[in-house]
Amino acid sequence: MPRLAGASEAEQHSQGSYFQVDLGQIPLVPPSARHRHRRSLESVIDFSHTPLTSNERKRAEDIFSRVIEVSSPIVDPPPPFDVTGLLRLSLRLNPSRRGRDNFLNYTLRQYDDVGDDTDCPSLSSSSPFSQVLDRLDQMISMWSCPPPEWVTNRTVELANLLLYFFFLPFKGKATKTPQPTPHLTPVGDGLHIPTRDRISNLRATCLARDNHRCVITGYFDLATAQVRDPAVDDSGQPLIGQDIFRTEVVHIVPHALGEAIREDSPLSPNKSTFWDVMKLFHPEMEQRLNGVEIDRPFNAMTMTADLHSSFGSLGWYLEEDSIQPEPHAYIFKESPGTHLFLNRIFRPKTEQQRVRFVSANGTELPDPGLIALHRACAKILGMSGAGKYIERLLRDDED
Repeated sequence: MPRLAGASEAEQHSQGSYFQVDLGQIPLVPPSARHRHRRSLESVIDFSHTPLTSNERKRAEDIFSRVIEVSSPIVDPPPPFDVTGLLRLSLRLNPSRRGRDNFLNYTLRQYDDVGDDTDCPSLSSSSPFSQVLDRLDQMISMWSCPPPEWVTNRTVELANLLLYFFFLPFKGKATKTPQPTPHLTPVGDGLHIPTRDRISNLRATCLARDNHRCVITGYFDLATAQVRDPAVDDSGQPLIGQDIFRTEVVHIVPHALGEAIREDSPLSPNKSTFWDVMKLFHPEMEQRLNGVEIDRPFNAMTMTADLHSSFGSLGWYLEEDSIQPEPHAYIFKESPGTHLFLNRIFRPKTEQQRVRFVSANGTELPDPGLIALHRACAKILGMSGAGKYIERLLRDDED
């Protein structure tokens, strides 16, 4: 089995088969740091801290930029993606203010924890953030070019954390939503409904909400059309002559990651770490998706199978419509650096490829916060080059 960079044999075995990938050309993290991210992030930093003030946030962003500027790994051969770019973009495109605060708080504390290579003792994770900023401000001014090796190691380690424990599962598990026959059963609180029935309920609910059509193209669902008698759509118009395709229920945050936060499920280290890292991007959504909530309509929509696959692999995303802003209105956009090769029949038919979600029956629409999270992931991976690297890892893992 391919090895995880910097992992001992025992650590590698404990990772199981969920991430059987090779870190490739990314430099190894130092031995002293190998165990850092195997613990829950909450054991390193308290995410319930008071939100940053505007002055603290501005100062923290400046210090973060200075740290990243001087800590780009210089290795031969070079890393397979832009390591520092991944970190910069993860902050700049972070979809949540609380997420940005958490990201700054967590990442900068990693550079403050310098170990034994300085005469100044490291501050504890509970130290006021202002003290961390004061310390780093002083330390950066003393770094030469290139900086101390431990600084570059921290940068690589943080990029590894984001890539392998957040972006990889988000992209790699996103096309795995089961597609059982849609039907509605009494749901109660949903806690004790088998997964297959819960997904079947979700599929039926989203189909009804979305007028039995793909939310992007407007194509009518084939399975519904085959049993409609008379053969009319939800508005009473004849289905003969309309575009009809097979549709699927599509999760925004992958269904396959949901078990990691169910109280009655054993947590795999990788899945639980995904939800810890989610706190660095969108803590509000991490809380809302708890347990079976990941299979609620606010995290799902109806699409054709082709669109499902390319949406899950972050090949395209939905941008807020800044020209004609209105609730739940978006523009269909290909991800940076992506050649989608998506047949034009599977693109929005409206001018400027505009998409607007409407609920036919009052069921909650896809959450704008989750759509923003998906959009951020697509842009970050596309602009940093990490998306293509993940695709290579996934192909190698299948082989």
